[in-house]
Amino acid sequence: MKKKEPFVLSYINALLYRLMIVMIMFMLCRILFYLYNRTLFPGLHFKDTLHIIQGGLVFDTAAMFYFNAFFIVLSLLPLPFIDRKWYQSILKWVFITFNSIAILTNCIDFIYYRFTLKRTTRTIFQEFSHETNKAGLGKDFIIDYWHVILLFVCLVMFMIWLYNRVEVRPSDRKHWWFYPLTLVALLVSATLAVGGIRGGFKHSTRPITLSNAGEYVQRPEHISLVLNTPFSIVRTWTNTGLQLEKYYSDTEVEKIYTPLHAGISNSAKSFQKKNVVIIILESWGKEAIGGYNHDLDKGTYKGYTPFFDSLMRHSMVFTNSFATGRKSIDAIPSLLGSIPNGQEPFVLTPYVVDSIHSLPNLLEKEGYDISFFHGAPNGSMGFMALTKLLGINQYYGKTEYNNDKDYDGIWGIWDEPFFQFFANKLSTFKQPFCSTIFSVSSHHPFIVPDKYKNVFLKGPIPVLECIGYTDMALRKFFETASKTDWFKNTIFVISADHATETFHPEYKTAWGQVAIPLIIYQPGDESFKGISDRIFQQIDVMPTVLRLINYPKPFLAYGKDVFNPEALNFAVSYGGGYRWIQDDYLLFFDGNSSKGLYNYKTDRLFRQNLITAMPDRVSEMEKNLKAFIQQYNNRLIRNQLTYPNK
Repeated sequence: MKKKEPFVLSYINALLYRLMIVMIMFMLCRILFYLYNRTLFPGLHFKDTLHIIQGGLVFDTAAMFYFNAFFIVLSLLPLPFIDRKWYQSILKWVFITFNSIAILTNCIDFIYYRFTLKRTTRTIFQEFSHETNKAGLGKDFIIDYWHVILLFVCLVMFMIWLYNRVEVRPSDRKHWWFYPLTLVALLVSATLAVGGIRGGFKHSTRPITLSNAGEYVQRPEHISLVLNTPFSIVRTWTNTGLQLEKYYSDTEVEKIYTPLHAGISNSAKSFQKKNVVIIILESWGKEAIGGYNHDLDKGTYKGYTPFFDSLMRHSMVFTNSFATGRKSIDAIPSLLGSIPNGQEPFVLTPYVVDSIHSLPNLLEKEGYDISFFHGAPNGSMGFMALTKLLGINQYYGKTEYNNDKDYDGIWGIWDEPFFQFFANKLSTFKQPFCSTIFSVSSHHPFIVPDKYKNVFLKGPIPVLECIGYTDMALRKFFETASKTDWFKNTIFVISADHATETFHPEYKTAWGQVAIPLIIYQPGDESFKGISDRIFQQIDVMPTVLRLINYPKPFLAYGKDVFNPEALNFAVSYGGGYRWIQDDYLLFFDGNSSKGLYNYKTDRLFRQNLITAMPDRVSEMEKNLKAFIQQYNNRLIRNQLTYPNK
């Protein structure tokens, strides 16, 4: 039989064809991945499949550029010998080598996924780094799963066969346009690569991460079908990852600190299915609010939030309230999932696809209607994907608002109209509901709508005028909400995502860097108000809300029920080192040893380091912090973010 001759294409068309081969191979790997693990993906419908394929193409494109960047550059360099057989042979083996590695990682997850329930990341190298019998483990894998090895070989052979179907036309380099065209193609390829790796060309788009896979699924367990393993490994390659900590034995650490919360044993306290509304205010540092700062400027400070100040008089106010980090992506897992910010934001770690039982997830199982509102373009900052991971399927963004006249041109819909949209939409939901809104207007470049220019106090930093505008939007929201039938059956938690730039020295300390407002307002219970000096952090919202509604089942949360006087009174954050706040003190811990201890109530400017004067206090706080770190690291690594047997 006569050997079939390859097609002859220009070098640019040949490159496009070869990159298409990669996309075909990645999609074949996804199909095989599903077939090997189909019992682990229940509830998969045809519509879900279409969304998964759509998302898969996005992640495959990113992985294709990651693994073929070197090949693309070599294919487009304006070299006079680009069509020579010896050079094309080099290109072929570069292509085969890099993409065979990518296919191999996918094949490994055909089997390994069933043990970890998440796509393999760079941590696989850490997990097996201390194994002394790597050769034996590899041999056992080959023997037990020979069919996967055979599939891998077949996939690589098929890829090579496809590659050989095309050759580069030798005459292109002889034309005068060869060199300028090659340079243009190289620039276009670089632009497309940036878009492919970022997942788009929007202003607010950042390089996609594992969490963005949540945009394409209705069930968190389907996320791994959207991802591919080569992407997961590359995207987490620069992450330091976490290491199992062994400060204490598993038994000892549970006695010092545990994230496990038992169910309510008192049967007299029935489950009260109140609505839950969580309001997250962009960049609202505590400094902006007069009600928290009666001592500033010799008692003359008024702040920039008159409505919030008035609401504090009808709410439970916590004078020691803190964020877990300094980024918006830190706040949502903390507020809705009681997951703290470690050395890296949780959403950027390899563990973001671990199983999570968040507040929305738990309440949805009890019949709650769950939703999330963010006026930015859908997908901005990865919020749409992140909320899917937390079990939220109803997302309302700029697309759902559907009126670009109220778009600020940069970040999203102005807070005033979007908060009204939020209030009106809540009235259409079946009670009980749990809904969250994240404001957008108090953000750089710090502008307000034209009709409100020179209306709000400007202050010494530009964000304060925007905070004043959002405060007005908040007032109008409550004016609208107060006229509804659901208002008095609702628990409102009002907080911020993080603090921002400050101007008083009291807020330029490690305490001030994470100091944010955090109040709870129950309009149906006039007695529920007052001032508490208990430490209240974002991770405390979930367990506190669950106790307020007498949630009867056990759950896992890294925070505490702030109304439980027996709970450890602490807050934790990371910023170049751990900051552990307990009672009246803040401890600096670099991961190995304590570096500073300050009484943040009596020493607002952190001038007196008490580390040598109070060794017992340091020892106690360091013990609690180490137990917290151990529980956080080890449970993330082991995928133990849910209550056992739940």
